[in-house]
Amino acid sequence: MKAGTNSSQVARAVAALLSLPIHADGPNDDNNNAPCLDNLRNKVVYVSSFTVSQKDMLASALRVTGTTQDDWTVTKEPVRERFASGIKDVREGKRSGFPKLVSRVFYPDGCGDFERGRGTLNRALGLPKEDIDGATRVAIERSQVS
Repeated sequence: MKAGTNSSQVARAVAALLSLPIHADGPNDDNNNAPCLDNLRNKVVYVSSFTVSQKDMLASALRVTGTTQDDWTVTKEPVRERFASGIKDVREGKRSGFPKLVSRVFYPDGCGDFERGRGTLNRALGLPKEDIDGATRVAIERSQVS
């Protein structure tokens, strides 16, 4: 599983973060869970649009395009090999290696599922759970623009 965050969600998160008070308000807000900038200082903030597997992404692409899996050529490659290939390409100056590096989030160690591993501030920031089909539709439309 991989937690993904699209640019719209990142924009909402930045706006929400910048709208937080600097200091916690009230007597019960003195802990590190209070949504204020003081409690987030020098910390990594995680937000997400949705958490999906590669199979979830393919299923979304099929729904959005109105196609079936028989209409696609699906190839399989071990994630560690794909990641290593990306590193090799980047070291050789090939920009095509960068998208392969994203495969690291699908390692079996769960590093891509930061919702479960580290948690997100989605709820505290009032961020919506987004629709994967909507995001897939936008990605497909953007890929078709010359």
